[in-house]
Amino acid sequence: MPLPFWPRSHSVVLPDIVVPEVLPGRGQVDGLQDANHAAHHISDERGHSLPLQSQPAPGGSNITADSPHQIITVNRQRTESPTYIGRAYYIGGDTTIDERSARSYTPSRTGGLSDMEEKILELCGSFKLPPKSTRQILMETFMQYCYPWMPTLSQSELHQGSDKFKSLLLMQSMFVAASRISPAPGVESYASSEQFYQRAKALFWAGHENNPLTVIKAITMLHWYNPDGPAYVSYDASEFWLKTGVGLAYQIGLHKEPPQGHHRAIRRRIWWSLAVRDSLISVSHGRPRAINMDDCETSPPCLDDFPESQAQGELFIPYVEICCLLGDLVECCSRRRMCSTQRLHVETVLFRWTRTLPLNLRLSPKEPHTQTYDLLAHNFNARQLHVPYFICLIILARPTAASGEVSSVPVLAASFVAGIYEYFLARDQVKFLSPVFTNFCLVAGIVLLSVRPFPDLWEAIQPDLEVMQKCLNELSKRWRSAIGASKALQKAIDIRKAHLPGEGSSLTRPTSAQLALFEGVSFDLCRIWPVYEPQIALRGSHNATQRNVDSQGNLGEVFTPISDQATIAMADVGFATEGGEQDLLNLDFGGIGEWFMNDWDMTGFR
Repeated sequence: MPLPFWPRSHSVVLPDIVVPEVLPGRGQVDGLQDANHAAHHISDERGHSLPLQSQPAPGGSNITADSPHQIITVNRQRTESPTYIGRAYYIGGDTTIDERSARSYTPSRTGGLSDMEEKILELCGSFKLPPKSTRQILMETFMQYCYPWMPTLSQSELHQGSDKFKSLLLMQSMFVAASRISPAPGVESYASSEQFYQRAKALFWAGHENNPLTVIKAITMLHWYNPDGPAYVSYDASEFWLKTGVGLAYQIGLHKEPPQGHHRAIRRRIWWSLAVRDSLISVSHGRPRAINMDDCETSPPCLDDFPESQAQGELFIPYVEICCLLGDLVECCSRRRMCSTQRLHVETVLFRWTRTLPLNLRLSPKEPHTQTYDLLAHNFNARQLHVPYFICLIILARPTAASGEVSSVPVLAASFVAGIYEYFLARDQVKFLSPVFTNFCLVAGIVLLSVRPFPDLWEAIQPDLEVMQKCLNELSKRWRSAIGASKALQKAIDIRKAHLPGEGSSLTRPTSAQLALFEGVSFDLCRIWPVYEPQIALRGSHNATQRNVDSQGNLGEVFTPISDQATIAMADVGFATEGGEQDLLNLDFGGIGEWFMNDWDMTGFR
């Protein structure tokens, strides 16, 4: 079957500029310009705003800053990129479609901005930039707290810095992301996040930037604005921008493995940044993902995609893996089924994930003499990286409301999450967390409530619940979704407190295969472990008298599927473990977040 058509570009040298040789109506590769440019001269807030000007630009596109008024010159260019058309996959036979002929017509928009669009952008302040000192603070904030989780800037952009960005849309969008988490007084006194956002949004809708790859980069930054939670329909929410970005990504074929070349690495990094955000938004909202990985041919990120920083690649690669796995788990919950092959894959990935992390991203190294794990010094990125891992454990081993059991694995994982958040709180780092940490906090808090039948454990989790509530209060100062999450958690706590400890509930003992998923993490992060371990021995299964001597590192490295353990009841597993596919236990997923909430007994005891 013929493959989809990808147009090729050949560069020809014209005076002072390089443009691709393009047939009428054909696209050209990302980053190349035609000879028509429009320049805007923009002052920052140190000087007076200058009138918007349009004039021919010499040579390439650039942004410059001149003292004392810091005049910024932005050259706008028309860039056409080839689109991906995959009709050849389903139209076969002897006659194929000549996609080159199908492209040979002029697009509807070939010129620059109209006078009205220029004036609208000027009225919106889209051509205004903050002083150089403020720009530098915003760039540093973005690089430290946003960029590690969405490495969408090219090597040349990283070296140039914000003052040398060739795209005004990209610059204003970066200011949006950075201003959402920057506490610097200089930033807040200059402009609010909403003002930065309105400037960037106006540039986007006016079509000021014509390079689709650059537009998608900007969209990944606009995700950070996210003014409302999932309780309200919003045209400014991260989910809205995500689906816009994914749609553009499909248009230019980012879901297909790119050929070797200058843009290969950045295209792959942009695609996987979208895929990660898609999974995390699905987890937060309980809604379907925009990306179906069955349609994706782009191989997972690798170190070759990060020529400028191996450390960045070592962080982003496991981040992509664990977040996409979390998205897969939530999808299985929403669809109420998981086949045995899927479950085995999930268990295998989780078992391997902590064991293959770079040493600097692990939480606890093994001490050779004691064979135990001691907690390493605080690493903000490493601890953020582990939170979705523990959320995966919570979902994988969650009990159902009808099971009559309290599973050890989700409760321990939730206590680990609380331990990580406690460090964030103590170091005043909660304000640097992305919105998805609101949902992680809520999920962990809800799970901790399942120990209400056991007085000793209920008392032990109170500090963890307090940490979760304090973190939600801090998150609510920046993310409105945390307001609803805090109220939901408090209501759940009040309901639980209204019931006396019940009888008949059993506390399942974690098997060796389940404990293997905690290997590599010090129980110093798990506040309830000293109280929990005796409870397991008293209330657990028939092998409860055997002490858990292996929980701190003597489990070995042989993977044993959890679903093969005879001691795990179906209710504890939650999914089908043998045979083909099996529905989850009569769950009703009707609203946002119910993929998780409806499986827990929130109103009483079994």
